[in-house]
Amino acid sequence: MKRLLVLAVLAAVALGTTGLAQALGTAARPITMLFVPSVKVDVIQEVGPKIAEALSKLTGLVIRPVIAPDYAAMIEAMITAKGDTFGIPTTDQYARITNANPGVHCRLAAVRFGYHFYFATIYALREKGYTSLRDLDGKVWAFASRRSTSGYVLPSGLFKAEGIVPIEREAGTHVAAMIQILEGQADFCTGYGSPPLPPAAAQPFLDYIGWRWDYGMDPELWLWDKATNDLVAPALLGECRDLRWAIATEVKVYGDIWTLVKKIGIVDTVGPIPNDSIAFAAGFPKDLEDKIVEAIEKHIRTPEGYALWSRPGFYEWTDVVRITDSYYDAYRRLVGLPVPPR
Repeated sequence: MKRLLVLAVLAAVALGTTGLAQALGTAARPITMLFVPSVKVDVIQEVGPKIAEALSKLTGLVIRPVIAPDYAAMIEAMITAKGDTFGIPTTDQYARITNANPGVHCRLAAVRFGYHFYFATIYALREKGYTSLRDLDGKVWAFASRRSTSGYVLPSGLFKAEGIVPIEREAGTHVAAMIQILEGQADFCTGYGSPPLPPAAAQPFLDYIGWRWDYGMDPELWLWDKATNDLVAPALLGECRDLRWAIATEVKVYGDIWTLVKKIGIVDTVGPIPNDSIAFAAGFPKDLEDKIVEAIEKHIRTPEGYALWSRPGFYEWTDVVRITDSYYDAYRRLVGLPVPPR
């Protein structure tokens, strides 16, 4: 079945190649925009076409959205695309795609709430009482996909290094993995983590003194008071923008964000990880790339675009920054992939 899904995506991406005599970006030969189903599939199916439509209007190009059925299909489609495709691969996907096809290249990276990085987070119900990685040995572990950077690649490397052997359950998406621990089908899950945000009232002072949360600090700063084993005092309560936020805002049946923060805690994190990217297939025309890059920058900085790109259950991008391939060299070294010569 997975092989058939991969072939279906490749066929969709290849539709444009039947009209090679036609100009790229026309109805006869549309540009394909690939989305990976990493968070909440129905939200990606809703938001992805709206973004593609907005970019089409801004560029005058015909851009056709395609949601890959899984992580493997996304990788294969980007590797084999013939100069008519761009997409939003995860960090690990991008590193592996470019290892197989060095012609694939990134142009933009995500910014989330002012941060250029994220990390893998190990989540568990607080009532489990897990305080260290040793507590996870032999427990049931839910994760999105074995191709997921934060869901599997980095946590599995950490578990292997520490001699932790959990029972693996592949859930399909980050949201589905967290639902499994809420439903008692798994003991812990892994997924993306994001820096905790301070209360809005404190931000001007923190900006004045030049303070920012950095990786290695408490991942629940402003959220959870370890001394009282409860939410921090209301005057200091910040904002949670990690996977728990996606559950609270898109699934909703499990309660609001603070109900979930009380219920689900963070055991550990792995990272940091450079954010995911906008990447173009090998041979994509540079002039059309430039149009699309400029359109994405413009779109995400409008109220309408920001609402789409930053939506929980989608990719939660709040801005973009221009990058080159070397942006991912540190990650390549971290997972043992070769750094390409330049």
